[in-house]
Amino acid sequence: MTSSAQLTIDPRVALALPAHRLERLRSWMEEERLDAVAVFGADHVTHLSGYARYYGGPSGLVIGRDGERTLVVMRDEVKVAQRLADAETVVGFGVRGFGFELNPLPLLADAIAAIPAVSTASRLGLADALGGMGSLLEKRIRAEPVSAESAIWRLRLQKDEDELGKILHAYELCWLGQQAIGEAAQSGQAKEIELFTTALAAAQTTHGEPIEFYSDLLSGPNTAEVCGPIQVPSPRVARAGEPVIADVVVRANGYFGDTAETHVVGSNTEVSATRSTLLEILAQAGSELRPGTSGAQVFRAMEARILDAFPGGEFPHHGGHALGLTSFEDPHLIPSDERSLEPGMVLAVEPGVYFPGQWGARVESVFVVTAEGGVELRKALS
Repeated sequence: MTSSAQLTIDPRVALALPAHRLERLRSWMEEERLDAVAVFGADHVTHLSGYARYYGGPSGLVIGRDGERTLVVMRDEVKVAQRLADAETVVGFGVRGFGFELNPLPLLADAIAAIPAVSTASRLGLADALGGMGSLLEKRIRAEPVSAESAIWRLRLQKDEDELGKILHAYELCWLGQQAIGEAAQSGQAKEIELFTTALAAAQTTHGEPIEFYSDLLSGPNTAEVCGPIQVPSPRVARAGEPVIADVVVRANGYFGDTAETHVVGSNTEVSATRSTLLEILAQAGSELRPGTSGAQVFRAMEARILDAFPGGEFPHHGGHALGLTSFEDPHLIPSDERSLEPGMVLAVEPGVYFPGQWGARVESVFVVTAEGGVELRKALS
């Protein structure tokens, strides 16, 4: 299992990654003449400080003009935040213990307002994923507020090297879950919900801490229903000769990985041949993930290949999506997304085909966009 601390980039892959997100943020701050930026909410905090905590409390982060970061967390989180966060200073707010403060956001606003970079600011950038922090801060500071939402969104489109390492770790956990599903399904007696739980246990035990976990786990004719919420893992037994679609999604250390695989219980020549063709379509779509190409273009080419290869089959879902701090972010491989891809974007690509009332199949891998086309993440990094 690769960790971000052990990350190496394959020298044969020209990733051409953007400048670090903090450098890009500081450049934007200079353009906007901002003295500091304050962000609120777990995703913003993880993105700019690396701090991710299972079941953490409300948090905020201040980035000064000099790049210094002050992380503000609930008082009992300070010790773990000092260990895990990439921030120069960690400040606690509230009282010792949990459940005493039913409205902690005013206390968070007090702590943020007391940080020198904020209290002395003339212009302050704000990005608030908690909701309501802007109005609370305006009552406590004299700075002119400037929305940083679009700037932060723009930073998140392209991943830095350390983010790629975290995505890779979560992605590898997904594949461990897939391996566990494939092995457990061979008994011909496992229920869908048992296979779902097997994947969760494999990924979570390997990570060593609680993870976020989502999975489509469908067998036999249920696979024709594509995904949740149409059909969710059930007590149905995956029997010999049937396909099993597993779409395993894991979040670890604040970042997501995503996979889909079509397993076969025992053998089924038709399903195996369909999977092989989908893997070829997947590889072709991945190779088309070049700067300047749009998600719409990749989707249309993928859809045409699927419908041409499988007369009578349907392709009723997106062809893929970016992932990082969330499992479903911009850009998307859909007919309406004409945004140009850029180096360092990370996309999960997932062709599938479904025969109504019969069965379906889907595969999915994660690629990083490069000038030469998308490179599967495990091949780009090790």
